[in-house]
Amino acid sequence: MRIGIDIGGSHIAIAVVDGETIIEKIEYVYDVEFKNQIRKNLVQYLKNTISIMTKKYSIEMIGISLAGQIKKNTLIISPNLPELNGINFADILYSEFSIPVSVNTDSLCATKAEKEYGCLKSFSNGVFLVIGTGIGAVNFHDNNFFINEYGHMVVHRNGNLCRCGKKGCFETYGSMKALKKSVQDILGISNNSGKVIRAYLRENIESPKVQQIIDKYVDDFCMGLSNIIDITLPEVIGFGGSFSYYEDILLDKIKQKLENETLFIDKNDMPVFVMGKFKNDAGMIGATL
Repeated sequence: MRIGIDIGGSHIAIAVVDGETIIEKIEYVYDVEFKNQIRKNLVQYLKNTISIMTKKYSIEMIGISLAGQIKKNTLIISPNLPELNGINFADILYSEFSIPVSVNTDSLCATKAEKEYGCLKSFSNGVFLVIGTGIGAVNFHDNNFFINEYGHMVVHRNGNLCRCGKKGCFETYGSMKALKKSVQDILGISNNSGKVIRAYLRENIESPKVQQIIDKYVDDFCMGLSNIIDITLPEVIGFGGSFSYYEDILLDKIKQKLENETLFIDKNDMPVFVMGKFKNDAGMIGATL
């Protein structure tokens, strides 16, 4: 068995994985105190949790899915977790447990899981978008994977300031963080839990203000998505991360907008849209592959 770890911008999830099956999973949403010293706290949390799991299971490797640019197991740049820039979890954990450790970007890990076991299994050419705090993206052709920074493609000139330093990046308009911020700003909801936000949107889906928020989000999201379609000409686009929990709220509206408006070159070659089978667990599963 293997340990898969997904370190995101708002939470960490650690699981014992056997193939595509999660045997045991532990999740933690960062609180303010944890985030104030996230570098130190995260390392200690990983050591404590992995120690518990290695006493219960025979673990052959540890895989880490991490949001940001990775080089030789080291996090080079993470706009949503800049406090972790330069950290090498592989060295830290190997020295503690003497178990091989691999670190890859969250989008690559999630894409591998969905390509091997999930929603992308029957496709040979496409794009998988991991949409949560930010937007990660991977193109795949057969079993070749290419990481892309579509989340930092500019969709609004002089638009919202992104944590990467640029203005108008796709992820400042199309991420789940952007949608949550709109709900909080316009509707005055202080709780930023995804579960609470989704429940509110579903319960008030007929409200004009809710429709305004969803329509604005879909407009901005389709701006970025249409560019990706023109660039990659995919047969399929898969959606993962916390976006996959919004399928009933967003997906039909996105399809309708793309079908009814001239947003990309060949409207007669619309890609298939699929939601990730493993949702937020894809990164953990793919990290072990």
